Amino acid sequence: MTQMILNIEDASIIPSLKEILNALRGVTVCESKEVDDELSVVAESIETGYQQAKNNQFAGRDLTSLDDLVECLRKESKHGDGNI
Repeated sequence: MTQMILNIEDASIIPSLKEILNALRGVTVCESKEVDDELSVVAESIETGYQQAKNNQFAGRDLTSLDDLVECLRKESKHGDGNI
């Protein structure tokens, strides 16, 4: 799924824009709170991973890519304290 964030200067067009976008098949419009919550979770995950890496919690693990790090964080969140 492709996502798009729009920065709209003139807030008065938002109701009309939502109506147009919602009329398109396969398009959904999320409220900005939903987007803000999702961004907060992502930012918190990045901060947690950074702090863990900084504290050498990944020493001795083969984390040669960002995908490896993300997978490691996911496993720890399932088995650990669930911060992510």
